[in-house]
Amino acid sequence: MAIDKLKSGDKVLIAEACSHHPIGEDIGTVKIPRWLTQYVGGKLEFVHHRGHDFPENLSEFKLIIHCGACMWNRREMLSRLMKARMAGVPLTNYGLTIAYSLGIFERALQPFPAALEVYKTLS
Repeated sequence: MAIDKLKSGDKVLIAEACSHHPIGEDIGTVKIPRWLTQYVGGKLEFVHHRGHDFPENLSEFKLIIHCGACMWNRREMLSRLMKARMAGVPLTNYGLTIAYSLGIFERALQPFPAALEVYKTLS
């Protein structure tokens, strides 16, 4: 729901666990920035970090969007989650960001009734 708080000019970190070279309509460098910019209705500043490269100062970001970290183990991802929490910066993943920015978030939460109920309570 931090996506609703984004405004033009805000800085968003897009973090990917692997260090592949994006091509074409890459989801992290092209699609998500486009959909979020459209959702917010203004230009956002996107910063991309790949692999083990992760900024020390997270407080400059309004949101962190992370890939699914399929190339990592649990400990590595929990470390990033903890760093974001300590900096007070919300962190979400690609799938939830896409669902939220495209207006299908409630439908995406339907298989998780408890999460859907929390979302409805907070929104």
